Amino acid sequence: MTTFRLDTSEGPGTHVFIVGVGKYDHLLNGAGPVTARTGNMGQLTSPQRSAKAVLEWFDKTMNNPSAPLKSIEALISDVDVATYPEEGQPKPIDQAYYDQFEACAKAWFDRANSDPRNVAVFYFCGHGLANGIETQLLLSDYGKSSTPLRHAINFNGFRMAMHACQATSQIFFVDACRVVDSATLVDPDNLGYSGLGPVNVTRMFRGSNPVLFAARIGKQAFGDPDQVSDFTKALLAGLTKYGARRNKQQDWAISPQHLQLAVAALMDDFSGDSHCQTDGISGSGFDLHILNEPPDVVVHVSVAPPEKHVGAVLRATHGIVVRERDGDEHPWRTILPIGNARITADFPQLADAPQSFRDVTLMGPMQEVELGVLWAQ
Repeated sequence: MTTFRLDTSEGPGTHVFIVGVGKYDHLLNGAGPVTARTGNMGQLTSPQRSAKAVLEWFDKTMNNPSAPLKSIEALISDVDVATYPEEGQPKPIDQAYYDQFEACAKAWFDRANSDPRNVAVFYFCGHGLANGIETQLLLSDYGKSSTPLRHAINFNGFRMAMHACQATSQIFFVDACRVVDSATLVDPDNLGYSGLGPVNVTRMFRGSNPVLFAARIGKQAFGDPDQVSDFTKALLAGLTKYGARRNKQQDWAISPQHLQLAVAALMDDFSGDSHCQTDGISGSGFDLHILNEPPDVVVHVSVAPPEKHVGAVLRATHGIVVRERDGDEHPWRTILPIGNARITADFPQLADAPQSFRDVTLMGPMQEVELGVLWAQ
């Protein structure tokens, strides 16, 4: 196990479990015997960087006075052993093999179980599979056994096992593909393991336990080589300054509900596909992080009819803050402070077309604004 920032003092806290898997011993180009069930999957270079970015955010940025950081459990598989500073020295991080995962999962569960006011956070980045209902998260030794998913996390079972945990505020971030694998469809008894022992399916969970997925069932998750993944970039941005609402103390607080909206808006590629699928969003949520200043708002500006956007000058003005579209991105995504703003469109390419504008009151996490062409030849 590799634990950072362990605080055993009494009282509620935030307990984080981070798993990043880039090195797969038994997939294509792996160091060990290659399984016959690769599914054309191989080595990855984004998960290890994504996991370290999440680790650093919780270590250095997270601010939650009602549940301060009390532990980070980490497993990161890379070609070279991953490290993270501890007391001024690089501390090696254990690889994400199934046995290590099981030990870390139980330690994380026990810490989170110590107080019902605890916040439990789980993050995974790596290969994933699905069967239309279940999601399996592949660990570094996936393919070692003749039972294909012996070294994979049955995420549905893992999350359900956390129903037994006293922490009433739980959140799960799954940054993995969920492409349907035919073998899991024909072998329903081979669904991976939770790492937390038998699951009591009759146990009701009385708290909040949402999950945010990078990909919908049947879809892929993406990240550029050697870079933080697309989902994790949006997640960290949402956690830092977008996914906020006023809590009962009137602080600007990041909540799961508002975080999901922020991540979805930041990931939106305007293709029509929805992003950041969720499960378990309910109630009014809970505080993950308290901002020291008001949040910003993700604003999507579009022109109607859409073909008239080409050549249009799109501008957003909020006090002294002025943003202007650079190029022909449409809809245009920009970032503005909360509050009153004017969004304008000028159409120099259309003779005598007047300026179109909207005066809006921006509230986070995101807002859509459409500007119509009022007249054109």
